Amino acid sequence: MAARGRALDALVTLVLLGGSEASILAGAGWSAAVLVQALLGGAAVIPLAWRRQAPVVVWAVSTAAATAITSGGSPGIAVLAPLIALYTVAVSGRRRVSAIAGVISLACFAATGLLSSRLALIVNGVSLRAGAPVFLGVVVLACWLIGDNIRVRRAYVAELQARAQRAEQDREADLARATARERTRIARELHDIITHHVSVIAVQAGAARMITETGGSATGPTPTWAGVEATARQALSELRELLGVLRQGDDPPVPTHHPGLGQLEPLLDEARRAGHPVLLRTEGNGYDLAPSTDLCAYRVIQEALTNVRKHQGIAETCVTLRYQGRQLEIEVASQASPQRPRPQPVGQGSRSQPGGQGYGLAGMRERVSLLGGQLSARPEQGGGFLVRATIPVQGSPA
Repeated sequence: MAARGRALDALVTLVLLGGSEASILAGAGWSAAVLVQALLGGAAVIPLAWRRQAPVVVWAVSTAAATAITSGGSPGIAVLAPLIALYTVAVSGRRRVSAIAGVISLACFAATGLLSSRLALIVNGVSLRAGAPVFLGVVVLACWLIGDNIRVRRAYVAELQARAQRAEQDREADLARATARERTRIARELHDIITHHVSVIAVQAGAARMITETGGSATGPTPTWAGVEATARQALSELRELLGVLRQGDDPPVPTHHPGLGQLEPLLDEARRAGHPVLLRTEGNGYDLAPSTDLCAYRVIQEALTNVRKHQGIAETCVTLRYQGRQLEIEVASQASPQRPRPQPVGQGSRSQPGGQGYGLAGMRERVSLLGGQLSARPEQGGGFLVRATIPVQGSPA
């Protein structure tokens, strides 16, 4: 596009140069004055080839040459060169610069009497000297206005394009953030589902192993093995649902089944079947919670119980739901670990301690903070551990 513009400028320059020299030399004998006028005509026209690269410089040179040639005689077609240069300044320069150039152009043309003395030649000898300055002003003003209007229009279009580009970038950034949030949510769900069910399976399998090693009954499946099977099936069901959401494409529907406090008793029963003594207490009037709050409360309790089993074995635990005005307080307090061995999964080390910076505790804090709540976790005297979460309630009284 730039090469095409330069080629067009070169063509216009050649045409104007030929016309200018022809109009100056036509009917005039060869003399030093005519030669000077021809050179000045070339000086006024030739710079137009570089009007896009240096518009102000080209305008200054062209205007000066046209003014000089007018002082000594007819400029001919060369008078068009400074007008084209003024248009270019108005198109490509700042408005203040182009306005100054327009005023100077008017002064130069008027001072040399270009219009008043040469307009009669342009209109076939009819004298229009009285209206010459007005006509000159109209021509110069028209060139400036056309150039300035095009400049404003181009700036407006460029701003629209920039806004569209920024909007597209913002949309892509929002999409990336939404994708990252969805990935984080899915990672939390996977962590909560897997760690909870696997920890229950580990406790139940360990208990079954001890029953087998101590010569327990071998007739028919024991309740412990039945619990392992039930827990594994539940884990597979929840994982299938979550993975099914991932297969739906870029805009997956939200799963219809979200665990909440309504499923708290089955969660506690599952822990009790695994040999984990858990007590539930409720204080205050219950609320119908918003789905996000309901899920968060359930996951906090689930992860807290999982951490107890991972780090303290089957320690006695009390879960307290405390409805206080417009907030729900959740406490999961575990007592000191019982003085008996706790079954551990193969490969489980001791580097992850209660209150550490594992995914479980960090995930709970993130869940609660997203709802404007707070979560604390600390060891208690006597070897216990306390997890307390405070979540703003956005539901209605049950």
